[in-house]
Amino acid sequence: MTVRACSGYQGGTVFASSKSWTGAGGLVASLLVVAACTEATVGGEPREAPRAPAESKTADPYDDSPYRLGEVPLHAGFSPDPRVVSGSAVGEIPARSIHRKCRGWISETPDYLLAADTAFFNLRILVRSSSDTLLVVRKPSGVVLCNDNRSGTKDPMLRSHFPIGTTQVWIGVQDEGATADYRLGFSEVKWHSSSIPLPDTD
Repeated sequence: MTVRACSGYQGGTVFASSKSWTGAGGLVASLLVVAACTEATVGGEPREAPRAPAESKTADPYDDSPYRLGEVPLHAGFSPDPRVVSGSAVGEIPARSIHRKCRGWISETPDYLLAADTAFFNLRILVRSSSDTLLVVRKPSGVVLCNDNRSGTKDPMLRSHFPIGTTQVWIGVQDEGATADYRLGFSEVKWHSSSIPLPDTD
């Protein structure tokens, strides 16, 4: 008995016979071969196997967010702790434009972006300045936290859990048009802004 490949099929593993098979067993075998050829080819072209659906990924709404001064990438257990950056706050727009309960003035775009590639269950964001500053953050979920020193402290601090993704960070001032130099710290272990040196000291 000779065999030949299914006409037009290029898959290379399905064959059909050029000689009739006799008996019930032969009939069943022939039908199975024809069915295989029919399943494998459509209009002479190979049929692609179904593909698994692509995994969906939650989009980070602030992944491409603009910023004034920089991006701070962080991973749980980072070192040194605290991670400190510097900047100058400017009072361009009311902080209540980010959330109605926030006071003071901030820049139109975030000062910094916190880019977390692991979740933080207890991260502190600390500000140290010689001026009276405030702190506003917006998490990837859109939740806004702010500390405008109503508790009487001059240097604001926020402690919260932060998910994987981009968190926007603003350091603001109390008056429109004012400016203030500051140092901004991120810490898993430090509790107070006093652990960060003032911006005019080395």
